[in-house]
Amino acid sequence: MIHVTNKRFLSPNVLAKLQTIYNELEQKPTSTGVSSMFAVSLKSFLEKFGESVELIPGEILFMQDDVGENLYWVEAGILAVVQGKLRSPHLLTFRRPGHVVGEIALLENVPRTATVVALTNARLKCLNKERFHEMLANVPEVGIELMRLLTERVREVKPIDYGPGMYDHLTGAYSRQALDIRLQDEIERARRYDYKFSLVFIDLDRFKQINDTYGHACGDDVLVSFVRRLVADLRTTDHLFRYGGDEFILMLPGIDMTRGPVLVQRLADLVSMTPISTNPLLFISFSAGMACYPDDGETPEALLATADRRLYQRKGTTGKLRAPTVS
Repeated sequence: MIHVTNKRFLSPNVLAKLQTIYNELEQKPTSTGVSSMFAVSLKSFLEKFGESVELIPGEILFMQDDVGENLYWVEAGILAVVQGKLRSPHLLTFRRPGHVVGEIALLENVPRTATVVALTNARLKCLNKERFHEMLANVPEVGIELMRLLTERVREVKPIDYGPGMYDHLTGAYSRQALDIRLQDEIERARRYDYKFSLVFIDLDRFKQINDTYGHACGDDVLVSFVRRLVADLRTTDHLFRYGGDEFILMLPGIDMTRGPVLVQRLADLVSMTPISTNPLLFISFSAGMACYPDDGETPEALLATADRRLYQRKGTTGKLRAPTVS
């Protein structure tokens, strides 16, 4: 086991705030990471060459701008990835069992692009730079290039402050205010790096009928259950925003109109199979309209208008609570 010297910790107040955000926003099935050639190869190497690292809540694994000497595979526990000054950091994402941290610095030979801290007791496997590059030599070139593209995008993401205005207070999804920031940022990145992304306008089916039949408290439960179920199956690069009422926006970086409908239909099928927690006889479904940058527009207004129009072209054909439709 690796024994970390010169341990560093977050202040108790900042740690408590991050833990609160995780508890409020991330109560969902644990993700096991992406089942990719990279992940499979890394796991195999770690079983042979990895060393164990253990962290306690608040302990910093590495800090932004540190020299990157190791990559880490999360075996147990929850980590937070943040940027900026530690007295008031920007939250980027969480890392769970099966996820990797530290690969950007090793893959691109740059300093650490973010700070990683344990929110709970955590156990990790560590792979040093030499072993990491030995592993990459055994991964098909296409896999390496996909990882390069992914890490470039992750490094370019402009973090959202975790202030209350950036999250919907009921569901925990990102807010409409956050959408205004994220969508413009995504357009700028897509233009710079010449890639596509999809914007999906989502509307829950028969939501008014649910409110009228079961009451507004049940309606709130439906919204919360929908967000938790959907977010549990998203990639870490995807973002869900509550646009208003029972309308949501899903942003899918790197997804075009060929892959998008298939992905969204899979999400719709998964959501429709899970009853809400407070009413096991009540199931949720949604309708969706999709727009793709740059094919359907190059401004937030154009993309939202196209996705909205396609949604309501489909809504005219919906009517069954368990029959999701995707355009």
